[in-house]
Formats: sequence, C-alpha cells, structure tokens
Amino acid sequence: MLSAKLTMYRSFLLACLLFSVLAIQAQENSPFSRYGLGDLYPQQTIAGRAMGSISAAFTSSQAINTLNPASYGNIGLVTYDIGISIDQRTLQSANPAATYSSANFLPSYVLIGSPISAAKKIGIVFGFKPTARINYSVENVTRTSVDSLQTLYQGTGGLNQAIIGIGKRWGSDSSRVNISIGFNTGYEFGRKQISTIINYINDTLAFNKSDFSTTTSYGGLFFNPGIMVSFLLGTEVNKLTKLKEQYLLRLGASGTFQHNLNANQNYIAESFNYDANGAIVPIDTIKLQNDISGKIIVPVTYNAGFMLAKYMPIFGVNKWAVSMDYSAGKWSSYRFYGQPDQVVNSWMVHAGAEVTPDPSSNGLFNRSTFRAGFYTGTDYINADGNGYKVTAFTLGFGFNLRKFRTSYNNQFTLINTAIEFGKRGTGVNNITENFLKFSLGLSLSDIWFIKHKYD
Repeated sequence: MLSAKLTMYRSFLLACLLFSVLAIQAQENSPFSRYGLGDLYPQQTIAGRAMGSISAAFTSSQAINTLNPASYGNIGLVTYDIGISIDQRTLQSANPAATYSSANFLPSYVLIGSPISAAKKIGIVFGFKPTARINYSVENVTRTSVDSLQTLYQGTGGLNQAIIGIGKRWGSDSSRVNISIGFNTGYEFGRKQISTIINYINDTLAFNKSDFSTTTSYGGLFFNPGIMVSFLLGTEVNKLTKLKEQYLLRLGASGTFQHNLNANQNYIAESFNYDANGAIVPIDTIKLQNDISGKIIVPVTYNAGFMLAKYMPIFGVNKWAVSMDYSAGKWSSYRFYGQPDQVVNSWMVHAGAEVTPDPSSNGLFNRSTFRAGFYTGTDYINADGNGYKVTAFTLGFGFNLRKFRTSYNNQFTLINTAIEFGKRGTGVNNITENFLKFSLGLSLSDIWFIKHKYD
C-alpha cells in the first residue's frame, strides 16, 4: 500500500505531465481541419477503440470511460489512465493528382479516477484530454490577367477539455438490475489561428505579399450526463475453476448538451516580405481589429448502445463480450461568430467484441484480452459538399502484467493497445484520406488512503 505522501507526490508529477501535454502539437497537414472545430480526437478509452470505438455500455474497474460517466460507479481503485496515439495518414487528390503522407504523435488523455466510497459505489474522475486539432497548409496557384497568383491557406490550433466527473451505481454484482448515473463537467478551451497569404509570382517585378490573419481564443463550460442499466441474465459456476460467472446485458446512453464558447478575436491585414531566414517582416498594416467578442455554438452530441457479456465478478473481467453503439452529432447547429461552416449532421455505428481466455491463468496471454471491431458512418466535415463516409476496422490487446487476484491487495498494471485502419471519403470526393492509427494506454492502480489497523 502506498503512503498518502507518496500518493500526493505521484499526483503532482502526473499533474505536471498533464499540463505538459498542452504544449504538444501534432505535426501534420490535414486540410479537413480547416472546417468547424477541426479534426476531432477520438474520445473513447484505448480498450474501447480496439472494439470499434464503443463506449455507451463499456465499463471497467481497470479503465476510465469518460464518454459515459455512469461508468465511474465501478471504479474500485485509485487509477491513473494515460493514453497516446501515433497515426499515419495519406491524403490523395484526384484533381490535380497528388499524394501527401504524414505521421503524427497525439496525446489522447491523462486521467485520474478514485472511489469516493467503494461501499456506496461512488467514483470521481478528473483530468485533461484534447478534443480537436487544427493544422493545415494548402497552396493554390492560379493564372490571372496580371500574373500567376499564389494563395497559401494556413491554420493551427485546437480544442481541449479540463474535466471533472462523478458517477454512482445502485446494486451489487449479484443484483438482478444495476443502475448507474453520472455526469462530467469542466472547462473547454482552445485557439484557432488562420491566415491567407497572397503572392503575385513575377520574374521581373517585385510585389509585396499580403497576409490576412485571424486569431481566435475561446472557452466555456460543458455538461455531459450518462446512464447505464445492467441486467443479470443468469449465473453459473465454472466446472473447472469453481468460480462464478455471470451473463449480463448492459444498456448505456450519454451525451453532451449544446453549449456556447465565449470567444475573443484579433484580425490583421498587412503587406509583408520575408527576411533571409524566412520570417515575416511587416511593411504596412491595412486593417487591424482587436478584442472582437463573439460566441461559438458547439452542438449536441449523443451515443447509445448495449453490451452482452459473460462476466467474472471476482476479477471484474469479461470472459467475452459483444457490443454495439450508435453515435451522432447535430453539427448543422454549429456557428462560429454567427456563421455556419461546411459541416453536416454526423452519425456513426460502432461494433466490437472481446475475449479473455482464462483470467485466472498464470500465463500472460491466457489472461490477456483480445479485441476486434469496426465502425462506419459519415464525418461531420463536408469540405466538398458531397459528404465524407468513414469506415475503419480495429484490433487490440489488453495485457495485465500481474496475475488477477481475488482481493485487491496488490496494484495492477494494465497495458491496452488498439490498431485502427480505415478511410475517410469515397470516389465521389476529390480528396480522400487513408489512415492507420496505433494507440497505447497505460492504467496503474492501487488501494490508497487506507487507515493502518496496526502500529
């Protein structure tokens, strides 16, 4: 058992890591991130991503599912949950024919979960997670009556969440029906910096370049409630291990209400040239406006689904499970300073399964969890007006580095992995994107803050 002093020290170190994640920027060029809030980060746990990115009815004592805060009632140990992703993207343009590839490191989440009362099944979670990113640089060269015109569109930024949530469960593992509810709230904040650079290309005459730049900072509160209902369908005792196994059907739903982000914007139009190092040297300011107030409307999003599982309550592990979700967002309600964008209502169907051969085994692979799934639907970004279909397949493994115990007298270290490979766009789109994502999650847990029985 760790002392409270050591626990506070580790919490401080993790908090430092949490805030250092803010400084990490994905190095990529995604023209899709020009629209709406940008490219949306996946919000599921790494285990959920391996099962087709399911989340509505997913709950675990060894992972933190922030998409449905009703799951927090199952947190039995103080748990650190950290996730990162590395993705490979290949953009293909039909006209003009071109290909662009990039590899990116993306922080997924840094979370801490703790039972407020293990007996009353109340858990709390707080942490940080990025929700969207903006990073693009697109060049367009056209011929005018004057000369060749080069236009460069650039953008950086993103959206993040500082999150706190609480959840409670009513009912024990042997109850016919368990009900859990929970909610997340916190502060959502971000920045969007976009610019349009115009340059006339001429061999004999020198034209000053023009830059039209807008920097917008925004932030506001959000609210995300969730509910889960679990039905005990039957119980049996394994003839070999003599351990109890349960058949469960779990239903879940959650959503984030529509909310406003208060925004502040600076706009500048100027002429400039580059110095010898490629830095911008302003020549003349054409227009300057600072502190332009406005609002960004972030629409309602929701998901619902089910999980059917054979569950071992003594370990808190599914021997097997199948799950399906439906998620959607009303992005037609999105507004940026009162203006709509090239976004549409989105939807996605997720399905997945997992198998743990023998949770009581001494063998690492026998007690590991194997997962697979897929998801398909439409993206909320509608860059060319034809809609973007998204389809992906997923695989993953969960490795428990210590053997499961029948009592929580030892910490556990759980490593979850997920691989996603898929495509955004079809033959009707001029630009399509193939992607391969590898995600890694590390979950560390122990029983802390317990009074000494003996001195």
